[in-house]
Amino acid sequence: MQKFSLVMPMYNEEAIAEKVITDIMTSFDQKGLDFEIVIVENGCKDRTREIVEKLAHADSRIKTVDIAVNQGYGWGVINGLNAATSPIIGFIDGDGQVPADDIIRVLKCFENSNTDFCKGIRYNRGDGWKRILASFGYNGIFKILFLTTTRDINGKPKFFKKEIYDTLDLKSKDWFADAEIMIKLLHKGYKPQEINVHFDERKKGKSNVSLKIISEFVKNLIKWRLALWTKKK
Repeated sequence: MQKFSLVMPMYNEEAIAEKVITDIMTSFDQKGLDFEIVIVENGCKDRTREIVEKLAHADSRIKTVDIAVNQGYGWGVINGLNAATSPIIGFIDGDGQVPADDIIRVLKCFENSNTDFCKGIRYNRGDGWKRILASFGYNGIFKILFLTTTRDINGKPKFFKKEIYDTLDLKSKDWFADAEIMIKLLHKGYKPQEINVHFDERKKGKSNVSLKIISEFVKNLIKWRLALWTKKK
C-alpha cells in the first residue's frame, strides 16, 4: 500500500485528542501502514494545541497545522489537505466517532478497487435521532438536485488521489466543505466507491453542528445547483 496522509481537524478536543490520535496510529502500525497524520489545530481555545504539539514532538509522522482563529470546519479541512504530502490523501473528523479499523477498511477499498475516490457511509449511528433525521433530509435533497445515487455526502473518511484533490480548488470554509468536494468530484465524472463504517457515539467533547448550520447547508445545496445550471447555459 502506498503512503497516505490522514487529515484530522480538531476544535477544542482536549478531552479526546490524545486518545483519538494514539488509537489511530496504533492501529495503522499494527497493519504495517506507511502514513502521515496531519492534525489541524483549528483555532482551539483549550489545551488541544498543547496536547497535539507534544505528540508531534514525540513522533515525526504527526504533522501539525496551526490556525490561530477558527474560520470554520471547511477551512481546517482545506488547510490540512493542502499540507498533506502523500500520493493518497484523506480526511476525517477528529472526534474519534469512526473506529480506526473502519478507516483502514475504507483505505483498503480505495486501493483494491483501483478507484480515484473512496468514502465511508455511516451506519449504526450513535449521534442521535435528530442528526440522523437531518442527514436523511439533506442527503435526499442532494440526490434530487444533483441526480446521483451517492449516499451520505458527509460520510467519512474520504480518500482520493492528491493529484485529483489539487484540481478541486475548494472554497467552502464552513460545514459545506464535504458537499463541495462531492459536487466537484461528481461534476468531473468521478464515481466514488462507498463502504459502510461504524459511527459511534461521542464519548467526550461536544458536537459543533447546530440547526442553523443544517439550514445553511441546505441553502448552499440549492445555491450550488443553481450555479451549475447557470454555468451550463
